[in-house]
Amino acid sequence: MVGARAVAARWCATFGGAALVVGAGCTLARRIDVVPGIARDTWAMVTSFVDFALLAYGVALVALLASVLLSRGGPVRLAAIGLTVALTVLHGSWLLPDVVADRDPVAGPERVTVLSQNLLFGAADPSSLRSAAGGADVVVLVEITRSAADGLVASGFEEDFPYASGGPLPEGGPSGTRIYSRYPLTAGERLDPAGGAQNWLTTVTVPGLGPISVAAVHPRRPRLGGQDWWPAQLQVLEHVPTTRTVVAGDFNAVDSHPSLRQYAARGFRDADDLVGAGWRPTFPAEGALPPLIAIDHLLVSADLTVTDFSRVRVSRTDHLGVLAAVGLRAG
Repeated sequence: MVGARAVAARWCATFGGAALVVGAGCTLARRIDVVPGIARDTWAMVTSFVDFALLAYGVALVALLASVLLSRGGPVRLAAIGLTVALTVLHGSWLLPDVVADRDPVAGPERVTVLSQNLLFGAADPSSLRSAAGGADVVVLVEITRSAADGLVASGFEEDFPYASGGPLPEGGPSGTRIYSRYPLTAGERLDPAGGAQNWLTTVTVPGLGPISVAAVHPRRPRLGGQDWWPAQLQVLEHVPTTRTVVAGDFNAVDSHPSLRQYAARGFRDADDLVGAGWRPTFPAEGALPPLIAIDHLLVSADLTVTDFSRVRVSRTDHLGVLAAVGLRAG
């Protein structure tokens, strides 16, 4: 019996140690933007999952505690437990803003509610989208195609949102972007005059709020072995206005990526962080697995705030949409 306990203790210690190494690797990777010899796109893909470190630490803690109980102690195992707790606190401190609401003072009762939704190469169901957008004033759509736009017309979507802004729509693929609104929009323009129309900038005039810039963004996703993800992120970041601005879309980036950190450094805040909504992954949203990463965001400049946030589900697309009520920040 004693021998069985010793074997079980060793197995628990080994398993807990392995989970601790995985968690520590994730925590370290979260603070490293570039690794020599690894393509930047590949590193972006790997670091999309670094916040699963907390899950690894949880597994490590349970396994290491079990090993200590089975073996009646052991300084190395106790030290490993202490290290696990310390790294959990460190990594958790980076995620604390996700669950603590900012409680900004709001200047007046007026709001503009914005929905951002990826349509999966135009395959999303138009009627489902119209239903999901029922509470929105402005709708940002990425991966919209000509046929998808025609489907929206047939569904009555444009009766709800009579104003639209965006560049030419493709027959297929991910490059189409369009902004719809209940309120008047400017004609709009490419966010980067030298770039494609998938990143688009317009201004909506909202009763009680006045003009609000809306940047619809969809920089390219990282590809294994590629080097184009970071330049695409910068192309968007460097052309976004920094006052009275909502930036919405499929960023192909998570909070820990350097591009999202640079938005934060320029005063932008994520809608889910502002209301303390916690971790709200948006992709992939179809199939057997639940969403694993949050790459769809709705950011607001420092002079705006968010009073409500939720995710929405639209049929026949692999992204959850993000919906937020935006107001002017007092002071």
